[in-house]
Amino acid sequence: MFDSATRLYLFIAVVGFLILIIVYSLYVSLKIKTYEDYHVAGRNIPVIPLVLSMMGTAIGGSTLLGFTTSGYAMGIGRVWEILPAYIIVIFMILFMLKAIRNIGLRHKMITIPDFTSLRYGEQARLPSTIALLFAYAAITGMQYTAIGIFLNVISGLPITAGILVGWFGLTAKTYLGGLKAVIWADTIQGTIQNMGIIILFAVLLVQVGGFGGAVHKAITMGFPELMEPFSMPFSEFIVFLFTLGAYQVIRQDAWQRMWAARDTEVAVKGFWISTICGLIITAAIFFIGTFGRLIGVEVADPSLAFYEISAAVLPLPVLVLIITALMATIVSCADSNLVAGASSVVNDIMKPLLKNREEKVLVRYSRHAVLITSIAALALALYIPRLIELWVTGTAMLASGLMFSVLAALFWKRASHAGGVAAMWGGLTIAVIWQIWGHPFGLHPVYIGLPVSLILLVVVSLLSKPSSPDIVEPLLYTNNI
Repeated sequence: MFDSATRLYLFIAVVGFLILIIVYSLYVSLKIKTYEDYHVAGRNIPVIPLVLSMMGTAIGGSTLLGFTTSGYAMGIGRVWEILPAYIIVIFMILFMLKAIRNIGLRHKMITIPDFTSLRYGEQARLPSTIALLFAYAAITGMQYTAIGIFLNVISGLPITAGILVGWFGLTAKTYLGGLKAVIWADTIQGTIQNMGIIILFAVLLVQVGGFGGAVHKAITMGFPELMEPFSMPFSEFIVFLFTLGAYQVIRQDAWQRMWAARDTEVAVKGFWISTICGLIITAAIFFIGTFGRLIGVEVADPSLAFYEISAAVLPLPVLVLIITALMATIVSCADSNLVAGASSVVNDIMKPLLKNREEKVLVRYSRHAVLITSIAALALALYIPRLIELWVTGTAMLASGLMFSVLAALFWKRASHAGGVAAMWGGLTIAVIWQIWGHPFGLHPVYIGLPVSLILLVVVSLLSKPSSPDIVEPLLYTNNI
C-alpha cells in the first residue's frame, strides 16, 4: 500500500507525535496532587478542551476505520449506525446533564457507581462497576486493535504484536496523567484529528463531483444503493439504538466530563458544540468510505479502506497529516476510556478497602487501577479483534446492566433499592450469558438483557419496600435543575 519512502515519513511523524503526547502527559503528571485531579481534572476544565476531548472520545480510531469500512462496503445508509447515539446525547443534554452535574458536585462523585450506590445502597456498587468494566475494557480494547491494524499497515508489524505495542504505549501514557492529561492532550489530538477528516472528505467530495456526481456515479457503476440514505435494515438500527444509543445514558467518561467542567454553563455549551460537530464529522467518515469507492479506489480488504483511500487521493505531505490524525484519533479515544474504566476500579473496588485515604495514596492506587483495566482491555482485544463487534458487545453489557436503573433513579420515585439492584444484576448476567452462548436464536444480547432489566426493576420495585423519600427526592431530576 505504501512504498518504503512513504512508510519512513509516516513512521517519523507518528513516533514524533507519540513522543510529544507522552512528554506532555509526564509534564501534567507532575501537577497532579489530588484524587480529583487524576479522575475529574480538578473540576476546572474550560469549553474548548472539553469540546475537543468529548469529540476525541466519541470519534475513536475504531470509529474512523470501522465506519469508513461500512461506508465503502455498504454505502452512506450506514450512517444510521451512529445517529441513534447522537439522538440520545441530545436527550441527555436536554433532560439529564444539569441534574447529573448538580448531584455529582454536591456529593463529590467520581463514578456512576457513586450515584447508583447513593440511590440504591452500597449493594448497587458492585454490579454497576462490573457493567462499566465490561464496557470500557471492550471500548479500550478496540482501540488497541485499531493500533495493531495501524502499525501493521504502516510498518508490516503483525497485528497481535501491534496490539501489544499499543497496549504498552497507551497504558504508560494514561498511567502518568489521568483525566487531567487526557483532556488537555485532547486539545492537540482533537485539532489534528478533525483537520485530517475534514481535509480528506473535502478532497473526495471534489473528486466525486459533489453529491449529485456521487449519485450519478453510483447509478452508472450499478450500485445505486451506495447513495441510498435508508438502505440499512431497521432491525440493525434497533441494535445500534439499544447498544451505542443506550450507552450514551451511562457513559462514565461523559459523566466525568460533566463534573470536570469549570461550571454548568461550560458543561452545557461544551456538550452542545461537541455533539453538533461530532455528528457532522462522524457522518463525513461514512461518506469518505463511499466516495472513495465511487471514484474507483479498489480495496481488497474493506477494513483497510481508510488507508487505501487516503493513499490513493492525497499527496505525501497531506497523507502524513491524515495518518497522524488517525493516530491522534486512536490515542484520544483510548486514553479517555481507559481512565473511565480505571476510575471505577480504584473508586469502587480499591478505595472502599483502603484504610489510608491520603491523596498521594489514592493517586498511586489510581495508577495501579489503570494497569488492571488495561490488562482486561488487552484480553478482550485479543478475544474479539473485530472493531465494531467489540464496541457493540461492550456497550450491550453496560446498557443491559445499568441504563434502566439509572433512569429510574432520576425519573421514577417508586424504584426501590431491591428493584434497582435486581435490574442491574439480572440485565448484566443474562446479557453476558447470551454473549457467551453465541447469540441463541440469532438474538443480540441487548434484546434479552434490556427487557430482563426493565421487568426486574418494575416488578421487584412494586413488590418490595419503597426507598426512603429522604434518599429518593434529592436525586430526582425535577429537584436538581
